[in-house]
Order: sequence, then structure tokens, then C-alpha cells
Amino acid sequence: MPEKVGAAEEIERTEPERAPLPDPTGLAHTLSPVDLPEPAAPLPHDGLRWASTIIALATFILLVFNAHTLRGWAYELHPTDTTAKIVSASETWYDATARLGLNRPVETLHKAWRGVMNLRFAGQEPAAPDVRLEE
Repeated sequence: MPEKVGAAEEIERTEPERAPLPDPTGLAHTLSPVDLPEPAAPLPHDGLRWASTIIALATFILLVFNAHTLRGWAYELHPTDTTAKIVSASETWYDATARLGLNRPVETLHKAWRGVMNLRFAGQEPAAPDVRLEE
């Protein structure tokens, strides 16, 4: 029986119980709040293949629909014989995507954004012209 110390009563100290570790053999034996059945077949470990596929797909989409950025990057390189070839290749790629109409979405969005940027309050100086919009 615990002794009374002053106005407070001493409480027995006990170690808290530790929760059991999840069962490494399967999902059905874990302490998950959601009871998950065992999968019919073992789950594949294809993380690397999935990541590689996503990276390749993103690279393809950016290559096709972002030719203007590739061209801009080529123009920013330090001028050498090698970078001259890169600029030429990026110009060729940009022209090829333009012929297919793949540059139109970016150009349309850029023109709309530039139009919003050109809005001015009364008495404000006009915005600097954007030479990229001149045709």
C-alpha cells in the first residue's frame, strides 16, 4: 500500500508496455489500423524501373514541348566550336517542333503573360518591348 506524503499520494511506478514490432513476413499480421489482405502474388520490387521510366518520359515530353528552353540554354553557352554545333542543333530542333506546331502552346502562354505584364496604371511609363514577341 502506498504511503501518503503530505497531500499527495505516491503512485507505483511501472514500465510502459512496448508495442510489438510488425511482423516482417506479411501485411496481414501487422498492427495497421487497416486490415490488409495478403496480396495474391508477391509485390514486385520495380522501383528502379519505375523511376527510370518516369525520367525517360519526362525527358521526352520536355524535349518535344520545351524546344525554346533548349535553344535558350544553347545560346547561353560560352562560344566555342562545340557550342556552335549545339546552337545549330538546337535551332534545327526548334524549327522542326515549330513546323509541327509544338511551340504554339508556350508562345501563346508567353504572349498572354507579356500582355498582363504590359498593363499599366494611368501615368505609368510603358513596359520595355519584348523582342521575342516581334514577328
